[in-house]
Amino acid sequence: MAFGTVEGCIISRMDENANPNLDYVVVLGAQVRKSGPSKVLRYRLDTAIDYLNENPGTICITSGGKGPNEPVAEAQGMANYLESYGIKKNRIIKEMKSKTTQENISNSRALITKPNATVGIVTNDFHMFRALQIAHKNGLIGAEGIAASSPREMLPNNMLREFFTEIKFLFS
Repeated sequence: MAFGTVEGCIISRMDENANPNLDYVVVLGAQVRKSGPSKVLRYRLDTAIDYLNENPGTICITSGGKGPNEPVAEAQGMANYLESYGIKKNRIIKEMKSKTTQENISNSRALITKPNATVGIVTNDFHMFRALQIAHKNGLIGAEGIAASSPREMLPNNMLREFFTEIKFLFS
């Protein structure tokens, strides 16, 4: 697969915007520091807050374990951030074991109890194409994307990294 083709696929999903009133949204993890969520993760969380405020019946699954350089599990750090912006604790489910996007999706899927639930995946624009591929591969056939933007100064590096990760995914 040529570089342009993969990058075109990645770009094609960068503006995903899910339907309203989904049953669940899954916010994929990224680094949490002592000072709070990383810049990339704040973009995801702020997008989730907007969606959750507009859709008060939607439950949020925060997904991410604790890395060796993190003070708490990503899911816990994300829940703390969401709560500090007014999202009620009873609307948040924490998935605190995953270390990869694959695990974020599969572990979060196990927490979805409503049959035939509608699900949105919240991640950064550069990550959306692969995140939806993984969601669909893991049985979330109708999963929709909710694309958060990303720091523009980080976009070239993130796009290049995502290109190679997509190639790895396609051959796994």
